[in-house]
Amino acid sequence: MQVSIIIPTINEEESLGFVLSSIPMHIVDEIIVVDGGSTDDTVAIAETGGARVIHEPRRGYGQACATGAEKAIGDIVVFLDADGADDPANLPQLLEPILSGDADMALGSRLAGEIEKGAMPWQQYFGNWLSALLIRLLYRLPITDLSPFRAVKKSKLLELGMTEMTYGWPTEMIVKAANAGWKIREIPVNYHKRYGGQSKISGTLRGTVLATYFILSTIFKYLFNAKSQRGRDAEKPLIDSLASARLSHSALIIMAKEPKLGSTKTRLCPPLSLEGAVRLYEALLLDTIEMTEKLVGIDGNDGIDLAIAITPPESQGYFESISPPGTLQLPVTCADIGECLTKVLGQLLALGYKKVIALNADGPSLPMEFIQDAIELLDKNDLVFGPSEDGGYYLIGMKEKTPEIFTGIAWSTSQVLEQTLAKAESLGLKVALTSLWYDIDTFADIERLRLELASIPSDRLIHCRRYFDEN
Repeated sequence: MQVSIIIPTINEEESLGFVLSSIPMHIVDEIIVVDGGSTDDTVAIAETGGARVIHEPRRGYGQACATGAEKAIGDIVVFLDADGADDPANLPQLLEPILSGDADMALGSRLAGEIEKGAMPWQQYFGNWLSALLIRLLYRLPITDLSPFRAVKKSKLLELGMTEMTYGWPTEMIVKAANAGWKIREIPVNYHKRYGGQSKISGTLRGTVLATYFILSTIFKYLFNAKSQRGRDAEKPLIDSLASARLSHSALIIMAKEPKLGSTKTRLCPPLSLEGAVRLYEALLLDTIEMTEKLVGIDGNDGIDLAIAITPPESQGYFESISPPGTLQLPVTCADIGECLTKVLGQLLALGYKKVIALNADGPSLPMEFIQDAIELLDKNDLVFGPSEDGGYYLIGMKEKTPEIFTGIAWSTSQVLEQTLAKAESLGLKVALTSLWYDIDTFADIERLRLELASIPSDRLIHCRRYFDEN
């Protein structure tokens, strides 16, 4: 499939050359710069950098994007701003789910990636947070960001009949795609300070106000006239969503990895084979998801939302296939579990949740009251840990961003909980512990789980029961 990059510009001479030189050309077939009437050297820089320049006299960000998409030769079009804030190095990851057939559109998520300090002004951060929140609630589309950096199949985009030719264009694309039942993925991307110049949106009060107005009006405009294909009655007006839409008070996130041969539960091999370890982990994961579903609002128990931290990020298709509708997916790339926890807990707190609980994916026999206890303990404590018998913890809860708590920890050792508690004490944080439990890390743990099944209600751990019956 051919790939076209579309870059809208108006007076971007300070940053455009840097952006063009940063694009990985070995995966790109053309770069289109759609210029809206620059009076500086933007056009000359674009031509020197090998881009095809299209002059668009009609003003508007959406107009420039629409013109570029119409003229593009690529089967996939990628929209990239000219200010250097988005990182073209993330382009391969953005394209992968479309090239593999797992997505019709891939949205860059700055919240799932790294945001350079000072790169996103508070008004931009808040407006983006509010817009993503409304889309999650009203369109049942679990996204975290409205980044303009995105890739989409050209044929699908042209079918949408885009009409918002100003700041509402990126939002219109998302909500119309949601209503049309597209497969949409979020991919972690990095976000930097502008390479040069001043933002025409967040850099001015007028730009911020106009952008906010167009984005919010677009969200509600298509809410009232569209019919969703995403799991709801196609003939039912979406206005009903307004009555029930709200952000739950707490979020429960499962720290999960895609089951893969040779990288899943390998410490159990032997006695398990690599294939057996994969089957066991998938059974544990599926039963953990079903166990937590009983606690969350999507299963009728208001007050808790379910999320899954996805590693690697390109496994979103797999996790979407096994997750309940409405589950928030947070793709994450990290060096260790501490970095993963820092990112996903921070992201959920930034989305407005008051309490966030992170849970291992391999403890489906965990009594559900332990999770409920953790949520209640956060009322009077800064942190809550569920201690595991191996010296780590199967659960952590927090209500404010505390990235320092995960630094300097010897992960995957028996000292994890002890070191983390010492770090919490040094930070002056109030900590509570839930009841002791265990992870599935040894063959003895597997046998313990097998024996426990007899005392657990038969409607729980269905996948683990099947695994033991077959092995």
